Amino acid sequence: MARSVPGRKAHEWRRRFRRFHKSRQSVAAFCREEGISPASFYLWKKRLAQASGLVSPAVNRPSGFHPVRLLAAAGVDVQLPGGTQLVVPLSDAESLRLVIETLARVDAEREAQPC
Repeated sequence: MARSVPGRKAHEWRRRFRRFHKSRQSVAAFCREEGISPASFYLWKKRLAQASGLVSPAVNRPSGFHPVRLLAAAGVDVQLPGGTQLVVPLSDAESLRLVIETLARVDAEREAQPC
């Protein structure tokens, strides 16, 4: 059964997530603009999803690939749910290719492992 997350803080975070979805920004850029940490962003995203019954507390991993929108920037910024951040310069196509291949391989290996 889903538990609720009451209070002003939860209401504030729900409003923040609505702003995030409307902004079409990356998590890193949105968090900088809001003055919050990406770790807090993901923690509250998890809490609210669990409270609404959308995600089981025992299963909290993203599945598959998500759309990516590249903006004119110095590099590709990858923010992982655990808080790890990786920036790969757009000018280094070989490094970007290696990062994508490695992430795809690790993701495939994780999916192949039993829970």
